Amino acid sequence: MNTSTSTNKLLTDKQFVRISSIAFDKWGLSLGEKKVQLVSTRVSKYLRTSRFSGVDAYLDYIEQEATPADLLELFDLLSTNVTSFFREIEHFNYLEREFYTSLARGNTTRPGKRIRIWSAACSTGPEPYSMAIQALECLPQLDKWDFKILGTDLANSAVEKARSGIYPAAMLENMPKELLAKYFEPQGSGEDLAYRVNDRVRSLVTIGQLNLMDEWPFRGRFDVVFCRNVMIYFDKPTKDRLVNRICDVLQPGGVLAVGSAESAGNASQELRTVQPSVYVK
Repeated sequence: MNTSTSTNKLLTDKQFVRISSIAFDKWGLSLGEKKVQLVSTRVSKYLRTSRFSGVDAYLDYIEQEATPADLLELFDLLSTNVTSFFREIEHFNYLEREFYTSLARGNTTRPGKRIRIWSAACSTGPEPYSMAIQALECLPQLDKWDFKILGTDLANSAVEKARSGIYPAAMLENMPKELLAKYFEPQGSGEDLAYRVNDRVRSLVTIGQLNLMDEWPFRGRFDVVFCRNVMIYFDKPTKDRLVNRICDVLQPGGVLAVGSAESAGNASQELRTVQPSVYVK
């Protein structure tokens, strides 16, 4: 049966190729065969409540008439936002040991005590908020620093969640109690219990929407960039281009962390490995 008229069946090969082409052209995503079931399930679920008669009608619209908002809606269907606070703790341990310890001791030549950190592909926000909490813990006089964190993601749903700064209690089960009490405000109770990142933490973080494949509106350079668990969706040429672009916006001595299952490889001769999945320019 042709699945263009039946949304509860798998995509045809041709339909999956069309979706894959859109994903690669617009966002650099490389959708392999292992993604067929995931993409099929999500597209089918979306179409059951949409105005489109089937997969082909939807793809015709996306290819010929889609607005930027329509494209972002498709991106939301294809992307997976898995994240947690202080995820891959070894990266935060490195920053505490090699970055913040030096700053706290006053070993810095940064003009105006300016620090800029970028959480690329920040998903729903735990990563940049974890960075802010760590900075507050490691630099007791942070108010005297020009310190800012930028968190970016492309998915509409992720950006909205990150901007709200509200997370279900289950997502914070492993947060040390003293940090939970210090940096989060309870919302609701019982099964509806959630926590909102407090204003002190939020004041350090700006959340924005950004396609990593587009031009970047940055004027200055970053001291730290976390670009984790996003390059697994890219082919090697796309990964290499992304790593080189990140390197271009890193300060000399700046830190790049990628996902533990990822590698910057030999994309840039300016980066040296300091521990698995952590690099310094």
